[in-house]
Parts: sequence; C-alpha cells; structure tokens
Amino acid sequence: MKKAFAAFLILSMLLTAVAVAEAADVTGTWYLVEMREGEQSINPADFGMSITMQLNEDGTAILDSSIETEPQNGTWSVDGETIVVVDGDGQPMNFVQQDGQLVADEDGHGMIFGREEPEGEAFTPAAPVVAAAAEDFFGAWQAAKIGLEGAYYDVSMLGAEVSAVIDERGVTLDGFLFSQTTLPLTFADGAMSYAASAGEGEDAMNMSVTAQLLEDGVLSLALDGGETGSFTFFLNRAEETAEAAPAE
Repeated sequence: MKKAFAAFLILSMLLTAVAVAEAADVTGTWYLVEMREGEQSINPADFGMSITMQLNEDGTAILDSSIETEPQNGTWSVDGETIVVVDGDGQPMNFVQQDGQLVADEDGHGMIFGREEPEGEAFTPAAPVVAAAAEDFFGAWQAAKIGLEGAYYDVSMLGAEVSAVIDERGVTLDGFLFSQTTLPLTFADGAMSYAASAGEGEDAMNMSVTAQLLEDGVLSLALDGGETGSFTFFLNRAEETAEAAPAE
C-alpha cells in the first residue's frame, strides 16, 4: 500500500510539473494572425484589424483589439490540452497548441494566434480634396471597400454589390441596405451631405450621409445611422471599377 501511495504522489507531481510546463509555454504575447470562415482564410492585418492576447504567469490575461476603445482584463487556464482564455465579458475561448500557434475552431469559425505580429496590405483612405466642385461628384460609382469601426473590408464580403449615382437630384444608392434609394444632397465646403431625423425621445431616428472626393479619385460615402451604427463606402467611378481598386 505504501508503495502504491508513493507511486501516486510521484505521478501527481509529474502531472503538476507537466501542467506548469504547458503554462510556461503559452505565457507572453500572442497576435491574431489568421481568421478562418469555412474554407476562407483572412489575414486581419489586410483589413487594419488587430487583436493581441497577453497571457501572464499569474493566470491573468489582457486582451486588446483595434475595434475596442480599451483593453479587456481576463483570465486564462490550462484544462488538459486546452488553453481556456476568458475575456472581460466572461466569454471563454478554447485554444489548442498546433505548430507553435494557439488555434480556436468552433463550427468552422477559426482564430489563430502566433508569436509574431502579422504584416498586411491594409487599405488607408487618401485625404479629402478640399477644393472639389459639386460637378466633380456627378456620375456612377461602384463600391470596392467598406469601413467599419476603423477596419476596412472588401465590399464583396457583404454578399451584394453596392452602387451610387450622383447627379443634380442627389445620390441614388442601390445594393446592401438600399434599393434605388434617392437622397437629396447639399453641397458646401467641398463636400456633399444629407441629414434627416424622425420621431422624438427614445423613438428618434437620425441619419446623415457625407460624400467626399479623395485625392486618389475615390469617393468616400459615410453613412451614420446614429445608434443603429455607421459605416463608410469607398467607391470607384463605375467605368474604372473593373480595372482599379481604391489605392492602398
């Protein structure tokens, strides 16, 4: 019995040592290097997006994202072969170590973290043209990028083409949330804009549209729906869309 008990203690110490070694292997900073959606692989750096996880030796974690205003404090632990990271909202993420990376995969939605910050070809909007005239906006435009909370994505990710026609009446939008929707625009200070509100108090709805020409010839069309969210389309002239995309 004594020999069996001694063997059990030794086995327990070995398992504890393995757990500590595993914990030591994953402490430090991890960068989101890839996102997977089914068969599609996405480099977050190509969209100006970043997520880092700092896993500290005391079991605390700091998660920082380019789409959040402040880092989140969380925790992490080792459960067998799984590294469990819990974010500031109490939501767990389960990772396994594969080829020196932390991999999370749930129903075809994958996130892969590595030790080195990824490089990408992120889209950066050009500066607005200050001296643009109203007639410079006129014509047909086709969306190539959409900006949301500081990140920029190919408009194809919406699953729909988005176009705009600007003339004396205003802007006519088609695709995504719009179906040949025409909004009047007012030209002032090199930009065209539209604003409307309906209702009062908690039921109030506000919407604004601001169109600007950028120095690389791209049209920036910002739509702000108040509490419902805001985003910006970056459009090329329709006849140029097949040959060019917004400058990066």
